[in-house]
Amino acid sequence: MASIIKNFPVVIHQLFFLFVQLLILQIYGIGYSGILAYIGIVSTFIAVLINLRWDIEIMVSKSQEIHKSLFDASITIIFMATVILFLNQIIGSLIPLHIVLSGIFIAVHELLVSILFVQKKIYIYSFYRTLPAIALLIFALSGFSPELIWPLSFLISATCLIMYFSSLFKKTFTEISFNSIQKIKLIDKFSAAITASVFSFFSALLVIIIDYYFGDDYVGLWSNTIRIFNSLIIFLLGAFLPFTFTIIRNQDLYEQKIKNFFYLWIFFLPLIFLSLLVVSNFGLYIFSYLESIDLKVTNTDLSYIFIVGVAISFIGSTQGLYQAIDRSSALLYMIILTSFIGFFILNNKVLSFSSLIEIFLFMIASLATIIIINLIYLSLFKRGNKKN
Repeated sequence: MASIIKNFPVVIHQLFFLFVQLLILQIYGIGYSGILAYIGIVSTFIAVLINLRWDIEIMVSKSQEIHKSLFDASITIIFMATVILFLNQIIGSLIPLHIVLSGIFIAVHELLVSILFVQKKIYIYSFYRTLPAIALLIFALSGFSPELIWPLSFLISATCLIMYFSSLFKKTFTEISFNSIQKIKLIDKFSAAITASVFSFFSALLVIIIDYYFGDDYVGLWSNTIRIFNSLIIFLLGAFLPFTFTIIRNQDLYEQKIKNFFYLWIFFLPLIFLSLLVVSNFGLYIFSYLESIDLKVTNTDLSYIFIVGVAISFIGSTQGLYQAIDRSSALLYMIILTSFIGFFILNNKVLSFSSLIEIFLFMIASLATIIIINLIYLSLFKRGNKKN
């Protein structure tokens, strides 16, 4: 209990985001909420492409000083943002500009808050994590469209963080030279970044498919089901995962890193089973308190969405672990293989929403199972040292 109270400031931003998004759902309806969820998920995927997971690298690696990591990460973000903006223009703005800009602002935000965490400035970290949610609510209540409020919220946070770190940036860029830029080993980051990007794209694609076949209302149903019923698990994961990464950062043996990661998820198991019991019996009843559902769904559908949400959280959390043990390519292969199998099945199905959710459940549960087996194998048979 003392540990939970100590870690609470790390997770308070999740409470704000949940409150804000559920309030927006209640005020503006499931369609507006669905558009906002779509923008958030796709822009998060763009953010991963842009920062190449430097935020996780800073948290799990102790290979260089913070200001040097900030320099490498800043150059990476500038370069990748330029490339993505250029390519998007070449292909006729396939991705709307507000989503690309959201991705850039999120990339900067995630990079800088990770530095705050490593510096153990937990309360300042919590404030800047919460700032986008506060801005999101203010802009929504002011009547702005969802296409505008998401990028503006993270622009404000990123701008404030850059100002906060002005002295660190000054120290960082006094050392800038062509030679220092040449020394940035982007290729070393691509394995972890590609893995994170593929999984982020995989998660985003689930929402894109729902939007394509069933529209904004069902996207709103999907995202808000996860927000409501997975919220406590997500909060606890947000509180404990950064601390788990810092423990992993200071360990050398693979099995130590993997065991600490598994201990975290074993701790969650009773809560997962209890939450599943609640949603499978009372899901629609609880959801109706926030928004009446005039859609063809059952408690079983909501329980499947809940399980998919848990599995997505688990798989997403393994990215930092695989990055810490230098096995990101293995995770990448598992994600790609499972995606091909799942979408082959999807291509040969006559879809209802329930059958689509069942396919998603099969895909994500299979991937989670393969990852667990792989991590157990690495823990038992790969006992070498990994020096970060």
